[in-house]
Amino acid sequence: MDRQQGVRSVASRKASAVDLVLHEIRRSILSGALPPGQPFTVPALTEQLGVSHVPVREALRQLEAQGLVMLSPSRSAIVTPLEPADLRSIYRARMMLEPELAALAAPARTDAELDSLAEMVRTTFDQVFGEAFWEPHRAFHAALLEPAASAWDRRILAPLWDASERYARLVFDPVEEPEAFAARRSQAHDELVGAARSRDPEKVRAAVLAHLEGNLQTILAAMSRIGVAASDEVEATA
Repeated sequence: MDRQQGVRSVASRKASAVDLVLHEIRRSILSGALPPGQPFTVPALTEQLGVSHVPVREALRQLEAQGLVMLSPSRSAIVTPLEPADLRSIYRARMMLEPELAALAAPARTDAELDSLAEMVRTTFDQVFGEAFWEPHRAFHAALLEPAASAWDRRILAPLWDASERYARLVFDPVEEPEAFAARRSQAHDELVGAARSRDPEKVRAAVLAHLEGNLQTILAAMSRIGVAASDEVEATA
């Protein structure tokens, strides 16, 4: 895919109009067609996308809630600046909590719980695409930490997951080439289930840490491609 092309029409493509608009705006942000800090207007997007203003407005409301764009009352918007330092801080906190909680949960896992984790992967990656993907994906990561996660752990992790999802949505895209996306990410999450089946705390801790580190490096690589300065250049591994 040519990531340097501008915003493309979605009028003839098959899927929910809002999902397609969400996907295309994210693709445009990732490609640099809509770089961080770039202003744009609803009428201009409507014309470029080849759809009515209704799905464009709904998509922009969702993108604003996700922290990807900032809207103004004048029907204009701006791409929210992305900060590598913020992303590193988010993942640093996640990497302090999630591997340890998953390790604590590992020894007491029942066969039924392990089978449930495996089924969640199948549900997430074999059946769910588009915007509906993100909720079961998040549920899987929450289940991986149960029952070790306390109410306070969950309160701390919820905003961290919200913040990291803003960045992850730019890279891990279940709308464009969904089969290839599902194959890559299903394998990564199968590895987490495999580690959980060992019931070995050290193996689980290492697997969750590697998963988070891999995602961090992949997102940083994508940010560097769209002109957001990072402290080092990395290759995408997702």
